[in-house]
Amino acid sequence: MFKFAENSPELEKYLFSFGVNEHPLQKEIREYTEKNLGNSAIMQISPDQGALLQFIIKSSNIQNCLEIGTFTGYSALTMALALPENGSIVSLDIDKINTDVAKKYWNKHSAGKKIDFILGPALETMEEFINQDKIFDLIFIDADKKNYKNYFLKSIELLEKDGIIIIDNTLWKGKIIDPNISDDQTISIREFNRFVKDFKGTESMILPIADGMTICRKL
Repeated sequence: MFKFAENSPELEKYLFSFGVNEHPLQKEIREYTEKNLGNSAIMQISPDQGALLQFIIKSSNIQNCLEIGTFTGYSALTMALALPENGSIVSLDIDKINTDVAKKYWNKHSAGKKIDFILGPALETMEEFINQDKIFDLIFIDADKKNYKNYFLKSIELLEKDGIIIIDNTLWKGKIIDPNISDDQTISIREFNRFVKDFKGTESMILPIADGMTICRKL
């Protein structure tokens, strides 16, 4: 039997104190979201997930990122802070209210200049990018779960060889292993995880961090 650290508020506090170097503006966005968006705040990635994104960007010399799902801007800013001066990130979302909040925070730091936000259906924008022969080094998917497979397939077309796709929420609060749970989102993530495992164009793994993150490398 493999060993996992048992999660607790105390352990989470320890992790965020010793395992994460959160920028003050990241903390500001996170605290705003937790205070003002109620249950929807769970859509925001956690600080340790942000630290992992930054580590991958820096260690893999990532320069151009695409984000599917902006929310209040925490993850986009997190990636922008890790990108080199000439790096860039395009963030896609359909929610004007939350992304207006994101832009307000991005404007507080020079790293926000690296972020290009596009309001509109992500699949349509991604198709436009494919037609324009755009290429990205890393794509982060954290949007509507029913379209995960569609986002993934278009991401493959937008990545260069050895490019990275990271997908959030792939353990889905543990619901994926409960046969009695059969709502549309849970089924979508179950099917997506099965699809990615068998997909021949990438190698991948699921990390048990926060709500689960799948990391794929394009072969």
